[in-house]
Amino acid sequence: MKRVRSTLAGLTAAGMAAVAVAASPAAAQTAPGCVPGTIPKDKISFQLYNFLLPVFGSIPIGPGQTFPPNTPPNSQEQMQAAVKNVFAQMKANGFSSFENFNGTFGYTDAQYRQLFESYGLHAVADHGAVDTGTWDARLDQAQTLGLKYVGSGGWPNGTSMTTVEGALNMASVLNDLGRKARARGLWVYGHNHVDEFATKLAYDVNGDGVKEQVPALEVVMLNTDPTLVTFEIDVHWALEGLKYNTDELVAFLRKYSKRISMLHVKGSNPNGGGAPTPALEFARITDAGGPNDFTDWKRIFAAAADVDYYHWEYDLPPDAFASSKIASNLLNCVTFGKVRDESGGVGGTVPATLALTLGTSASFGAFQPGVAKDYTASTTATVISTAGDATLSVADPSATAPGRLVNGTFSLPQAVQAGVGGAFAPVSGTAASLKTWTGPTSNESVKVDFKQSIGATDALRTGAYGKTLTFTLSTTTP
Repeated sequence: MKRVRSTLAGLTAAGMAAVAVAASPAAAQTAPGCVPGTIPKDKISFQLYNFLLPVFGSIPIGPGQTFPPNTPPNSQEQMQAAVKNVFAQMKANGFSSFENFNGTFGYTDAQYRQLFESYGLHAVADHGAVDTGTWDARLDQAQTLGLKYVGSGGWPNGTSMTTVEGALNMASVLNDLGRKARARGLWVYGHNHVDEFATKLAYDVNGDGVKEQVPALEVVMLNTDPTLVTFEIDVHWALEGLKYNTDELVAFLRKYSKRISMLHVKGSNPNGGGAPTPALEFARITDAGGPNDFTDWKRIFAAAADVDYYHWEYDLPPDAFASSKIASNLLNCVTFGKVRDESGGVGGTVPATLALTLGTSASFGAFQPGVAKDYTASTTATVISTAGDATLSVADPSATAPGRLVNGTFSLPQAVQAGVGGAFAPVSGTAASLKTWTGPTSNESVKVDFKQSIGATDALRTGAYGKTLTFTLSTTTP
């Protein structure tokens, strides 16, 4: 498609040979009656590119080759007559607006505007060259024609989104063009084909350092200023790029609905079988809303909730006027709800917390003099920590016989031991680690075990032995 359109961009009316052009007899018919649909009448539009062959007669596709074969192009006079015929029939077929293509067919800009407005039509956008060197002239023309959106069937000349770097550069160029456009009450827009969705780039979409594989177009969208740049989504080419995954396209449209001002409403038939065309990729295009159309338009339209204009498009249809009736019926009659996703925050804060609660004091019971024995006891520590790490430790702060139980002026010969999970270590004046955490915990119950060894020759004084120990919950990352 890019090849065909770029070839046409080089055509000039002065170089055309004369050939008659006949209008389709179905052209004067209106769309079948229906209850008015959801789309406002003044937002129902068509792309003039649909009438390429009726207007131009033929297009060059190579040295000495044309499509249709052996057909000369129209003269300027014939093109002007054909354009008038298109305007008359499209208004009769239920269209109020159109997206222009390939200039003004020999008219001055002011004459061309007077012409289409005489048929009750409004030109809202234009497909033409987007180049920084000629941008001011494009904006001049857009204002004269009464356009709102200025762009092309693609992207600014010299830009590409095959890499992240290329996509970022393209976004920068679009932002620059957008500043000039907005200063004059206009919008610059970008328009997709297949590659914008088929090409996936690794990009940090959420700003969290995690790169995802996303369509290249998404990288451009994320790096263009929403107050300067908007987009036109060609539904057929998007589906082609996504291998006809409607769910994926709907999700994309919902996510970026506020960035999308226009849709190309183009039917898709994944099985192909369309009319002969000069480009193979056109074979899967069909009538929007027709019997072979795969597209779930209700879901598409509902997801693209902020669209301003719905442009019917059919690249090189066998009968553009007949196809316009089918598309008009779709756009004038379809009803759908709208789904709009808004980002809204919800959350809370967690205060820095380190909490340690000890159960009842551990008791070894009665020590038996003259008998070698290990005595055990336990207590419970309840831990709350919001820190990134934490350590539970124990120490004996006493200056008297650190780590040993005392009874008045007497102390046990061997230090008391403490541990968690079966591993014991002697208690001393230096903190001994009992348990560590690598993340937060809440109301975790930790069983702290103690062991006191008594030797057969250890002298024991009548009375109670004991010691007050200090348990500490600490962190290096609060």
